[in-house]
Amino acid sequence: MKRILTVLIILLFLPLLASGQGNIGISLQGGMALPRGDFDEFYKLGYAGTGSLFFEISPRFELSFTSGFLKWNADVEEDDVTLASTPILIGLRYYIPVGDYIPYATLEGGLHFLTSEGFDIETNYDDFGYGVGAGLLYRVWGDMYFDLGVKYNSIFDSRVDDYTSDFLTIILGVRIALM
Repeated sequence: MKRILTVLIILLFLPLLASGQGNIGISLQGGMALPRGDFDEFYKLGYAGTGSLFFEISPRFELSFTSGFLKWNADVEEDDVTLASTPILIGLRYYIPVGDYIPYATLEGGLHFLTSEGFDIETNYDDFGYGVGAGLLYRVWGDMYFDLGVKYNSIFDSRVDDYTSDFLTIILGVRIALM
């Protein structure tokens, strides 16, 4: 709960810090988190919900701050074995404007605060992760866009050598320019 509160406070005060910068936008997304590689052997399809703040650096580049919640159930008979992540990521987006459709590429990195629960044991830890993806903004009205994106994510497990939790997120969201 403390992590979520900290993230909300940071996200609320970032626009004040960047008020002298270029355009600012917010985005809310929801979608699926599909485990890949070794991670796929242990966990089933998960879900994701994220929110982002965007700060324009130039007409084609934006700096992003993203946080949210991802959760997977283990691929075992016990339904109460789960892994949850609360990421805090900083990223860069590159846009290629084409009328009402705006394709983009994104690169993000930061911390994932992880909680593993099951068999009456809860473990909390944090690890570094990154994401590389692409998407498409579609102008709905004025400064409001639909955001459809796909991102390959990897979380490095500091507790186990040579193991990463790799997953693909497919999101759909709404993005609004504030300034």
